[in-house]
Amino acid sequence: MIDVTKLSQFGKIKKYKPDQTFFCQGDPGHEMFIILQGRVGVFVNSYSGFSSITEYGPGDFFGEMSMIQKLPRSETIHALEATIAMEINADSFQKIIAEEPRIAQKIVKRINNRLKLQEIETIGVAKVAEAKQEITSGQEESIINDNEGMTRDAASSAQQTTNVELFPPGHKGYPTISISTDNEYLFEKEAVCAVCEQKFSVKRVRSSKLRLQSVDADLRQRFTDFEPLWYLVWVCPHCYYANFYSDFKKVTVAVKKLLLEHSKQLKSQLSLEIKEPLQIDHVFLNYYLALQTQKAGEQDPEKIARIWLRLAWLYDDVDDKEMMVMASKQAYENYKDAYYNKDCSRSVDQEQRLSLVMGELSLRIGETFEAAKHFRLAINHRLGNVNINRQAEDRIQE
Repeated sequence: MIDVTKLSQFGKIKKYKPDQTFFCQGDPGHEMFIILQGRVGVFVNSYSGFSSITEYGPGDFFGEMSMIQKLPRSETIHALEATIAMEINADSFQKIIAEEPRIAQKIVKRINNRLKLQEIETIGVAKVAEAKQEITSGQEESIINDNEGMTRDAASSAQQTTNVELFPPGHKGYPTISISTDNEYLFEKEAVCAVCEQKFSVKRVRSSKLRLQSVDADLRQRFTDFEPLWYLVWVCPHCYYANFYSDFKKVTVAVKKLLLEHSKQLKSQLSLEIKEPLQIDHVFLNYYLALQTQKAGEQDPEKIARIWLRLAWLYDDVDDKEMMVMASKQAYENYKDAYYNKDCSRSVDQEQRLSLVMGELSLRIGETFEAAKHFRLAINHRLGNVNINRQAEDRIQE
């Protein structure tokens, strides 16, 4: 715990109401915070959804990494109850280091521990990544010079009979492959399938390496030199269970039975073979298998909407506007179902983000009246995110 009484001369004391936001993921980070009273929740608005990571209480601090590294916030912080916190900017932090070395030592030690946690995931991976990069480089020339052959290979990796409607009408093969530098942002780990309980190897994104470049109007995050979207769905090669990696272990006993039965049908009609380097056709396949998982099991409209939204982003990346609009419409319809019919508790920030995305999707599919309605719902001046309020207001005026 940090002795906050000695720090009072360096920072500003601020009060936060329950569910009030300190800052959002992607915001610029110029200050750190020390909690004097209350609790805050740490949330990450990732490609696989908005999920809670941890909580902080009195004496804990947060926001220091962005302040020191001068990077956008990597997480969203909400007050879970009435909270009092001390805000310390970069200049004040330098004064603490100069005038209160014992306190500074505790803060720096905690920062070093967090940096070590970020680096743990790279241990033992560098040699594997280097070897794979060499293999990829050796294959790259022949693949790039034979786009037609590459597309045929990708399509043959999911041989499909008429009994399984995996891909929608209009879906094609697309000559896009991953770049060799992707391995710098990935590490391999062993996963255990939550359905068939067999082990298999997966690639996971090294989040500490990501550098946020920009955020689109529909809240898609763009990162420098890497597209995490390609690696966020894990597929078990034994039973074809597919899900976002953050939800991969979340399978109830009842759903597990349904998925095992559905697996028999999929395996009798699909031949799954993943080749290196990764091709975007395989990425599409992973997301459509995730849809199969949802349809056969949980049937959660919000999760289905997330999958369709990411499919819309992928179709946009390959410049297939017709399929992008189709996927956007599917995402909107499922988000709408979740918004009005799903019984769940959302924070103010989550409500704002959902309404904003629904507004953007409405515009994309030509529903301007619905778009205006959702943009209005995204505005919350009392407790809401200032940036989302501003974006929603701008979209209404446009």
